[in-house]
Amino acid sequence: MKNIFKTMLPILAMAACVWASCSDDKDDPTPGKPALPTIAVSEPALSADNAKAVVTVTPSEETEKWYWKCEPKGQSAAAYTAVTGKEEAKLEIPIDMDVTYTLTAYAENETGKSKEVSKEFTFKSEDVMTELVEFEVKNLSAFSMDVVVKKSAKCAKYVIGATPKGYMGTNLETGAEEYVEIYKEATFIENAETSLNPDESYPMQPYNWSDVSATFTERTLSRYALKDKDISESKGIILRSLDVDEIKMIIAVYALDAEGNSKVYTQEITIPEPEITGQVVVSIDVPKDKIKMRSFEATFTADANCSRIHVGQSSAGLIASGSKSFDNMTEEEICASIVRLGAEVPLAYTGAFSKEFASKDMEPNTSYIVYAIPIDKEGKIGKVVYKSVTTGTPVYDGTGEITSVTFPDQVTPEKLLVDISVSDNVEFVRVLWESGTGPGSLDLKTIMADEDSRNVHWHEYATADLPKLKTEDNNGGLYITSPGSTYYLRAVTVDKDGKLSEIIDLVAKANKGDNGIQTKAVEEVPSTTDWTGTGALTLSVEGTGSTDAGMYTADLKVTKGNGTKKVYMVKWADEAQPNGIEDFVKELAFFTDFDPDAEPTGAISIVLDESTSETTTTEEFMDEYSSYWGGYARIYVTLDNDGKLSIADWYIYGYGTMNNHN
Repeated sequence: MKNIFKTMLPILAMAACVWASCSDDKDDPTPGKPALPTIAVSEPALSADNAKAVVTVTPSEETEKWYWKCEPKGQSAAAYTAVTGKEEAKLEIPIDMDVTYTLTAYAENETGKSKEVSKEFTFKSEDVMTELVEFEVKNLSAFSMDVVVKKSAKCAKYVIGATPKGYMGTNLETGAEEYVEIYKEATFIENAETSLNPDESYPMQPYNWSDVSATFTERTLSRYALKDKDISESKGIILRSLDVDEIKMIIAVYALDAEGNSKVYTQEITIPEPEITGQVVVSIDVPKDKIKMRSFEATFTADANCSRIHVGQSSAGLIASGSKSFDNMTEEEICASIVRLGAEVPLAYTGAFSKEFASKDMEPNTSYIVYAIPIDKEGKIGKVVYKSVTTGTPVYDGTGEITSVTFPDQVTPEKLLVDISVSDNVEFVRVLWESGTGPGSLDLKTIMADEDSRNVHWHEYATADLPKLKTEDNNGGLYITSPGSTYYLRAVTVDKDGKLSEIIDLVAKANKGDNGIQTKAVEEVPSTTDWTGTGALTLSVEGTGSTDAGMYTADLKVTKGNGTKKVYMVKWADEAQPNGIEDFVKELAFFTDFDPDAEPTGAISIVLDESTSETTTTEEFMDEYSSYWGGYARIYVTLDNDGKLSIADWYIYGYGTMNNHN
């Protein structure tokens, strides 16, 4: 073992010598050559104009050249800049605020290259701003804009909004045209404070607010949404209006510091005319199975440069301008006209999407124009694309059949009973029933196929529910709104493929002719009330006047006569005519089912009971009597000692009493 150790010593000594020699060669220059250079870089500072980073670079004495580059963190596209010499230098590097940069430098001589020195730095705009906020309008187009807001460190939060500056209007007093301002700072401040502190009973916020720097678009510059709604649900603001030549907008920011002190910042902008200068490409696809009678669905696909997109539908007639028809317009004229239809807030484009266009104003078998107006990320309007779409036509090619129809006797006037049998392949039956002159004036071909007519013109019944139509049990039968009238019934079946059969007349199918079916009338129960009473009273007008609310008043004095037990007063609101009073009173439910012990309600009251003989009441009226419109009346009905009624007297404001019309 000792021999082995003695043998190892020379070897270890040699290794140590070699290691030391190599180490010395690395740190010490080669004989006749300079030592490796070093380089020092100061901490970057922001220059006084806030536009450049200032850095002092100090190369060592051994430096022949040194190199530096500065680029956003994570990037490596910048090339080094070479500087000859060993003198200390001050670099002034243009930078963007709020961006993190990496500065790298190294020195070099004939011996070799120094270690790289790196400095990572960020200058935050909020730390150097003198105002609470700064903002800039970018990418402005006829329909869109981006407002970039930078918040300083002193700003706690801010509210941003956009409002039209004003418009040319007519002075109602002078008739002269004058400029009417819409934006008013006091109103904006009020709305801004409401946006920050909405009413809890109805928390509507006019504008959006933030406590960080952010970018706002035409969609988020005007909020008008409830407090719990996401910012994406903001109503937005339409920048272009068709009825003004030049549109000016005020962008306003209401900023608060930590102590609650506020300041308003504004900028006026002019919305440019629509110009098609962008290169965005968009396509429109309308699948055939998405075309309905009053709607269709279109899919829009744009390229990666698309930021926003207008989509809509119109008619060729609305797109046509001047004396030219749509068919005679050039492609350029059509696109220019469509651009001017874009009076809505554009959609943010993040990828292909589909949109349904539906309207009750759409007609079946009618051509409409669906269009897209793309906007690129710089606010430039790209190529306008449009496509003609023809809405669907009602088709009745189903194989379902109504095999038989009968009408059981009506039990009550309110329900018409019908027994319908169908073939095996029927899933549903649509039934339309109309009174009066019948459905001849309706476009039955469209209505019976139109889903918008469901529960309006027709009701649909599953085959399993058809037995309910022949009985009133479980709310069965067809509801009749005009008992005693003639009703006309039409029906179609919906087969298992969803196809409609031809429209048939259910009454004719039941072999009851082509002129509808007569429904059961309501049996009139004659009133047993006796109106031959002899009760008497004296009515006098003690005075008339008016109230602060603009109402008219009359003091009416009523005195019982002989044989009178009670006196009722009836109010007739606003259509009282002298020759209509008797029918009006006698048709009131209280008097048709008269009970002398019943307590009247509503427009009927007791003014003199069995224990009182005289009273004066002050009555209010809205308007004076008109021979055309009528007026407001108070009608007095007596109950005599024999339990019989009579209309003893009445008063209509502006006309007089029954026997005294002054």
